[in-house]
Amino acid sequence: MSTSAQQLLSEIRNIYRTLSSLPTLAPGNQVNALLTRLVHLCIAPHGSEFTHYFLGLEGVDALCHSLRPLCAAAEGELERYWVDRILNESAASKATASQTRQLLRNFPYYTNYLDLSRLETSVIVAFLSSSVSLSKVAFIGSGPLPLTSICLLEAYPKAIVHNIDRDNAALHVSQSLAANLGYHDRMTFACEDVSIEQVSGAHTNWASFDVVFLAALVGMNTAEKVSILEILAGKMRPGTLVVVRSAQGLRSVLYPISDELSLAGYEVLVEVHPWTSVVNSAVVLRVKER
Repeated sequence: MSTSAQQLLSEIRNIYRTLSSLPTLAPGNQVNALLTRLVHLCIAPHGSEFTHYFLGLEGVDALCHSLRPLCAAAEGELERYWVDRILNESAASKATASQTRQLLRNFPYYTNYLDLSRLETSVIVAFLSSSVSLSKVAFIGSGPLPLTSICLLEAYPKAIVHNIDRDNAALHVSQSLAANLGYHDRMTFACEDVSIEQVSGAHTNWASFDVVFLAALVGMNTAEKVSILEILAGKMRPGTLVVVRSAQGLRSVLYPISDELSLAGYEVLVEVHPWTSVVNSAVVLRVKER
């Protein structure tokens, strides 16, 4: 076990060093190969004993702390590349909304997002009140390619999704994509930083949502996520469901683990940890009565 764990650590460290030395993390042969290998290493099946041993090795915490921002940056670059590509191809071919949706399905991780959103919604439905339908949703950290929001709209034809991100450029291109997909009347957008209290100028009526999603990279550790959730808990109505994306086992090399979430004023309802090619776990919370 010790030898295998050290070999794994060495390979992940080498990937990190190479990624951090590159002039850009935009999609390309080298970046794609390194990230694909990294994901495969982290989703490979390992027993709990090996995982516990590996995560306890000296230097692993520091490596994960340094690697996750690189993965986040590369993910953002990948999404921007594909949004630009889809918008350009759509404009060049004068594509209809249906044809643009077909272009979107060429995104390499489209199936992963679809599988994750299906998993999350199947769990959410179990906890929604019988008098509440999934009609008003917020997604925090939607980025340039709001795939989960799009998957939700396709699954729930009457739903409206409010996309929130602190990157105005990301929101601009995602808004253009939504229009090309024919979702301009079912997707709204707001540039907000949910990690800070906004006394004035805030756009979002948090009490209006049935479900709020928190992307895996919103809050890069437990303390940051708990702080964000504490701020939001005071703005949402009691009973609102919140889906927090997390990671389990070696997948936590790529994404931060979300734990201790009950400290933020929520009831933890369920945790779902897929062992498929879907990397993220999901934790479903409910805002407590005040």
